[in-house]
Amino acid sequence: MSESFKRRTPSQLGEGAALKEEILRAAARMLTESGREGELSLRAVAREVGIAAPSVYLHFKSRADLVETLTRRAYERLAAELRAAREGAGGPRAGLRAMARHYCGFAVDNPRMYRLMFGIERIEIPREEAGTHPLWLVSEVWTGAVSAWRAQEGREPGRDKRVARLLWFSLHGVVAMVMAMPFAADRQALGDMADDLLDLALAG
Repeated sequence: MSESFKRRTPSQLGEGAALKEEILRAAARMLTESGREGELSLRAVAREVGIAAPSVYLHFKSRADLVETLTRRAYERLAAELRAAREGAGGPRAGLRAMARHYCGFAVDNPRMYRLMFGIERIEIPREEAGTHPLWLVSEVWTGAVSAWRAQEGREPGRDKRVARLLWFSLHGVVAMVMAMPFAADRQALGDMADDLLDLALAG
């Protein structure tokens, strides 16, 4: 047995859910430290948790299954935080502004997870399965916020989803460029760009 291996205290009956959470936390830690999905293996995760490799397979059938669970949780977390930002802002336009700024902050504060979510090592899936991808959880939050603003402004319905995607995709582009720069992100400048994008997206 490797000297680096630290065996975990065996789970008691009914503690399988707790072990699953521990596996997910360890995998998330490893992914955010490396930023590369290819460096993650179930055996390495098992070693990090202090369990035998077969124990991981009781909860996740493959590395892809584990990564999918992690990324889905990350999308769920982002969607929940965006909703909270909107609800605490006071009004549809203020809500969109708060969402845009929070989105930028999420990316800057979680750069490696953000890159994993949006695909440095993108795994292409069949188009017929695309509708179930967790990124649409985030898309729905943007669309709901844009719909609320357009309804308040008396805008004609039918373009909500298009405007929401224009805003989100443009914001993602700005964030990606800022994160690619060889120096720390200027949060104030990034927030100002988010405001400018919002004004442009809602001008039409």
